[in-house]
Amino acid sequence: MPPSVRAEALRLLGVSGEPQAELSAEMENCYAELLRHSSPRAIYKIFDIRADDDAVEITPELRLHGAALVELCRESRRAALLAVTLGAGVDRLITRTQAESISRAMILDACASAEIERLCDETEPAIMAEASRTAPAAVKGEIWLTMRFSPGYSGVEAAESAKIIMALNAGRVIGLSLTHSGMLVPIKSVTAIIGIADRPQKRYRSCAACAAAGACPYRKRGAYCGDRA
Repeated sequence: MPPSVRAEALRLLGVSGEPQAELSAEMENCYAELLRHSSPRAIYKIFDIRADDDAVEITPELRLHGAALVELCRESRRAALLAVTLGAGVDRLITRTQAESISRAMILDACASAEIERLCDETEPAIMAEASRTAPAAVKGEIWLTMRFSPGYSGVEAAESAKIIMALNAGRVIGLSLTHSGMLVPIKSVTAIIGIADRPQKRYRSCAACAAAGACPYRKRGAYCGDRA
């Protein structure tokens, strides 16, 4: 199990410090089973964008709404839209395991959530390389990426994911869809936007700016969910 997946899965399980040997072994076992049922797929595309007062305009017909998104892309003239999934096999595995062992299903779920984040992280070097290669002539020097931002957080409606799916044709390419209630299918999937700027960008979301800060279960036990508190 990659160290980043292990650390994130433990955080999601609410385990601080070094876990007991039994839990470590079960996590390794669950992760191996997860990989056997996973069909990871990813797609991204870079767009010219414009951030106005209430939305990020990808095309005249496609606008992503939300103050947090506007703030994220304030200094960006381009952005990458991203969609990643572990595939329906992982959803079926977790559902089946829930009927057999709730504790094992929880570990599988945490490992799957951590694995999808790892896959998202792995796409960013390719996005950076393409952004640099295709940079407009007017852009001088380095390219900088913002943090990865997914609909459903900080006041941005989960339904905005439908626009990302449409822009990427992710339904056809990687089999991704969105229910009427705003849930991605397969469940272990991510849609996101990453701003592309020509100056350094903040790469984390602070607790102070998070809509869940007041009732955050991680802060209650002295932890936090991102790279920084």
